[in-house]
Amino acid sequence: MSVLSPTFTKVGFIRFFLVLLLFVSDLALGQSAYYKVHLDFTQPLHAKVEADLKAPDGLVSTARHAGGYAWWEFIKHIRELRKDGSAVALLPVGDGQWRAPEVAGGRVRLAYDVDLSFADKVRVGDLRGGLFFGDSLYLVNRALFVMSDAAGPKDVEFDVPSSFAIATPWPKVGERRFCAKDNRELSENWTVLGNFPTVEFEEPQFRMTFAFPGVNRDEAALLQPIFKPVLHEYLRVFPQTPATHLFFAFFHGEEENGEGYVNSTTLTMVDPITAKDRILWTNLLAHEIFHHWNGGLLVPHDDEKTSWFSEGVTEYMANRTVSRTGLITRDLFLKKMEIHAAMYDYWMWAPPFQNTSLETAGADKDFNRPAVYSGGVIAAFCLDTMIQKQTGGAKSLEDLLRLMMDRYGLTAKPWTRQDLVHDASEVTGSDLSGFFSRYIASRDALRVDQCFADAGFDAALTGYAGEAFITPRGNPSPQALAIRARLLRQ
Repeated sequence: MSVLSPTFTKVGFIRFFLVLLLFVSDLALGQSAYYKVHLDFTQPLHAKVEADLKAPDGLVSTARHAGGYAWWEFIKHIRELRKDGSAVALLPVGDGQWRAPEVAGGRVRLAYDVDLSFADKVRVGDLRGGLFFGDSLYLVNRALFVMSDAAGPKDVEFDVPSSFAIATPWPKVGERRFCAKDNRELSENWTVLGNFPTVEFEEPQFRMTFAFPGVNRDEAALLQPIFKPVLHEYLRVFPQTPATHLFFAFFHGEEENGEGYVNSTTLTMVDPITAKDRILWTNLLAHEIFHHWNGGLLVPHDDEKTSWFSEGVTEYMANRTVSRTGLITRDLFLKKMEIHAAMYDYWMWAPPFQNTSLETAGADKDFNRPAVYSGGVIAAFCLDTMIQKQTGGAKSLEDLLRLMMDRYGLTAKPWTRQDLVHDASEVTGSDLSGFFSRYIASRDALRVDQCFADAGFDAALTGYAGEAFITPRGNPSPQALAIRARLLRQ
């Protein structure tokens, strides 16, 4: 299917410059760049881009190498356009860098082609580059744009059929026309174009858009009901969340993974979305959505040493949320907790991990996954039960997260390990530095059985076998019964 098939002729150039004249007033008001992107879905997949950039020094460049992609390798036939429509080749001055030989009035007019054939193949890392689905295209914007260093907004117009949907986190300012506030917002996001299902949910001052390129209607129907209850629960936890519009893309790729961009997030799964696998994809989506707060707004100063918190607390809240909202049963939630407890206990026992603590595990998240994720969940659970126990149920992990949001999320101040210890101690009303130094920074094993007992459960664990069995206690104390009820929201 051909989306656009024009070639660069004299007529095409004249049309382009007439269009540019319409944007002169916008550029005078601060627009530092205007791009028109012509997409062609015929093979090989490609785009043609016309650009007018503020570039007093004549230097332009692509985004830097990222995600396994050298973006300049896809830029072809880049040239500067003169007023009469003729072209002159740009001078390469480095990888992804060029100098325009005839800068006029501090602006450069460019035309170039983009080879998008890398999006034709499903491969590891496609969420960081792009993937074509025949009738829709997911594309990380780094591939499309040659930029100058000039500050200011960037206008982008897509030349695609009117029937095509366009999902992008840039604000819409016209028909198929958008505006990014700067180079980072321009390039460090994704755009989806074509025919694909979308789901939108809105709470007061908060909106979420999900784009599903390549996902069939039956799968989209299964996915749709989860977003509203999950979002509602997270906004209950964080009532002070700033007004925002979140954008997520979800598609089937080579791996189960997630990637965050400036204003957008991408999630990929290998297997089809089916009812029997509900616990897997509901938890994946709930986990990645919670990262908007824990990791997105709450930014750690040292990500490696605090990965157990960024990932473990996120996973714990996701597990708890899909249970509390009725997306999975409470029995499945307890099975998830059994798996996390077993993985953590095995990680504590297994010889390859003996020199690693929860705090240092983030230096190699893949190898230390049992610590960062499952160990992080158990640490979050123990911290939650400890806060509830020591405050008589008046406070919980949620209160710690809300305090951190006020102090760091709303002020854009990265938080440190010392901040976390201080804030947890403040919420609890007692000094928790010993908990963090003993169980997080060193190799002492968390008292998993005691944490579950404090929440009204019995826990049987065997680290060498990686087994854990969690069952409700028959006659828990009133305090433990109250913690269990809050956990399961009974």
